[in-house]
Amino acid sequence: MPIVFVHGVAVRDVDEQPPELARATRAFGEVAWPTIQGHLREHVAPAISSDPAGVPIMRVYWGDLGAQFAFGGRSLVSRPQDLPDAAVEAVEEGLEAVAGNEPRGIRRLRDMATTLRRPVEDFVPVFLGDVMTYVATRGTAQAPGPIVERVLAGLEAAAFAAESREEPLVVLTHSMGGQVVYDIVTHFLPRMPEHHGVRIDFWCAAASQVGYFEELGLFLESATDRGPGPTAYPPSQHLGGWWNVWDHADLLSFRAEGIIEGVDDSAFFAAGTLATDHYRYLRNVDFYRTLAGKLRAVSKQG
Repeated sequence: MPIVFVHGVAVRDVDEQPPELARATRAFGEVAWPTIQGHLREHVAPAISSDPAGVPIMRVYWGDLGAQFAFGGRSLVSRPQDLPDAAVEAVEEGLEAVAGNEPRGIRRLRDMATTLRRPVEDFVPVFLGDVMTYVATRGTAQAPGPIVERVLAGLEAAAFAAESREEPLVVLTHSMGGQVVYDIVTHFLPRMPEHHGVRIDFWCAAASQVGYFEELGLFLESATDRGPGPTAYPPSQHLGGWWNVWDHADLLSFRAEGIIEGVDDSAFFAAGTLATDHYRYLRNVDFYRTLAGKLRAVSKQG
């Protein structure tokens, strides 16, 4: 049974991070792939195979296709703009004339504001940038975008491995990865005959915004007249079980219950902080043990 992990926003491999934005993943506690892979191997693989060491565990990486800051993040106010000394002095003199304060005081206030603003700018612009980049470039089944093509290729390879091992396919997504997979199982797979053999037997969407996106009608298959009843479950030909998990303290995670029919939706307390709870699931052993338990339950039902 192959396990596929699709990451979310603001994930960049180390050698691809622009220096201006390199703090983003560190500040908000991104969990490295080897850690996730190790937990999947230790806690999840034994629940789905009698040969856990042989279970293929794959990561579909699409961060290099996400938001690109063409001017090195110059639009972010907390970043220095390399103004010449004369220009800095002119700005400070103007502020002094308006505010009636010494330039040193102005600089202190500016530095304080920058200190408060920078942690937010280390993450939020990349987060929003990746979301907007995906939505703008995902394309359609007739012309899928680069992120969709990357994930489809990973799922196709995993489906081949699943068939070869005569085992089901499990997918774990984090954050925006959930929206990518939801678009794939509701729009791309049903409309692309060359991928009709791909079926996700169990999907765990951790910290996703799937329910939020569907409420706003942002998916390719979102109906204009959606509600008040829930949206139909994705086609069974392409999706089996689905666990949507969120955390009360994670402000970037959302419910799907009552929005999409039949989804297993539940909260998970990750015991982190408001800054790190969006990633905390992926570091928490109990999360993987709970996922393993759900897979065992599905296996018994089958």
